[in-house]
Amino acid sequence: MALVNHAKKEINAKIIYYGPVGCGKSAALNYIYSRLKPALRGELKSVPAGVDNLLFFDFSPFDAPLQNGYHVRLHIYTLTGAVTNPATWKMTLKGADGIVIMMDPSPAHFAEAHESVMQLRDYLSAYGVGLHDTPAVLQLNDSCYGAGLIDDSELAFKLDLPAVMVCRSNAASGEGVLEALTSLFRPVLERVTIEGNRNDLIKPAATVPDGQELFDEISSGDDSDKVVARSGTAGSARISLSAPDVNVEGTLIRIPLEISVGESCRRMTISVSIDPE
Repeated sequence: MALVNHAKKEINAKIIYYGPVGCGKSAALNYIYSRLKPALRGELKSVPAGVDNLLFFDFSPFDAPLQNGYHVRLHIYTLTGAVTNPATWKMTLKGADGIVIMMDPSPAHFAEAHESVMQLRDYLSAYGVGLHDTPAVLQLNDSCYGAGLIDDSELAFKLDLPAVMVCRSNAASGEGVLEALTSLFRPVLERVTIEGNRNDLIKPAATVPDGQELFDEISSGDDSDKVVARSGTAGSARISLSAPDVNVEGTLIRIPLEISVGESCRRMTISVSIDPE
């Protein structure tokens, strides 16, 4: 779930690049970072995560704030190399607002891809989240487009991901990498603004900007390609605590809420980060 810092008027959303070793996750992140406008990106960092290694950076998807002055910042994470401790993946996936599932689409790597997706489902289920609950894209990474590869729809069906968007890419050359990301974070941004609207904390802008505007040397899409943020169900909303306790961990406050509109009821947790300054 996206974290809202009201002191800085900033919404922070998390996107994870997930997949087995050698599928091109690190190459994809490095390529994306190299194509982002420097004014919009933070530092690309590689830090130890126990015995494993975490690669990450953050960036703002657009300069203009949302309607009430809030800015969105996306945080991109992956684990590099062979992950020796499965708990590292589990912790990295915690609170993910979007997932890029990367894999080699060749038949020789299908068993590896299938096991990777099963593990992903297990990691998410530990947080009470299903893969269908999170915006995701299946990024098939290979240097030999179409040569002996499993058909996109067939592979998605075999992996039990029939509703997930599928993109072909070559992380080494960058072909298809940006397209995979932009196809994902637009529904991520829509979900973030909708959740904020339901919480009555953030009023979304009329449209979610097209992701192509982020990158140098890539032409932007026209207005018809933008996603309109949908408002919540009509009617008076009733908001109450869904649990008696508000969880406080340092400067992070988690507030469990129950929101009812008519006969519809939804439970969620708002995470608020307080700037001590």
